[in-house]
Amino acid sequence: MKVQNTITFIVSRNYGRPLSFSLPAWRVYAGGTLAVLLLGAMVVLSVMYLLSYSRMQRIEQEHHELIEERDALREQILSANQAAFERKENRLALEAGPAGDEAQQARLAGWVNYADELYQPPIRVSSYTARVNGRTVEVSFRLVNQGEPANNRGGFLFAIFANEDESPARYVPTPAVKTNEEGFPQTYKSGIRFTRIRDAVTFRRRIRRPSREDYFTHVTLFLFSVRGGLLLKERYELDRDLFLQDEPAVQTRHFSQA
Repeated sequence: MKVQNTITFIVSRNYGRPLSFSLPAWRVYAGGTLAVLLLGAMVVLSVMYLLSYSRMQRIEQEHHELIEERDALREQILSANQAAFERKENRLALEAGPAGDEAQQARLAGWVNYADELYQPPIRVSSYTARVNGRTVEVSFRLVNQGEPANNRGGFLFAIFANEDESPARYVPTPAVKTNEEGFPQTYKSGIRFTRIRDAVTFRRRIRRPSREDYFTHVTLFLFSVRGGLLLKERYELDRDLFLQDEPAVQTRHFSQA
């Protein structure tokens, strides 16, 4: 008769008959190994979840922001379409009226100008400063939220320096990105990522000139939404005297809200 190894478990109590049961040793070993493997798998999955939790949260937040931006853009398009339709109806009604009325002509001009006001960027530039110190050129932009904070979702920022005195014009983007012949960034996600601007924030960008004789004529600020839509493009002329000074030179401009 073949002897089989068994393991006996005994559960005793303060009274009564103790309970006992026996299992083949291989079953105990197999069950213990399986339990350890399951425990190890649970630990590994828990660690992986903890490591990826922040990334999952960020992806979920970006997804939520994209949905909000889509809804905001949809409402903006609907409002613009409605305004354009009303403007067209009013213009047709005025054109059908008697000619030579100065008040009529003024209203027509007002509706034409109103077309430029349909889109109000959620972010505006309140001030701009350029500094030249030796071979270092630095620009800073003060960005201010315009309207409700929920109207902007953040996005990507570029400052592109240009020397338009050269032929063809030379562009130096910061951060580095490929540009077209007009200095427009080709990959919006290469820009500086910024989150929702609730009040105001200042961004600074700095580059070095190859030599003291090198200079730039303009710098352009590009703001793209998180989906790549162009939120804002502002072009500023750089004073040539900034690059001719032996001492650090500063140029500052402040802009009032329209």
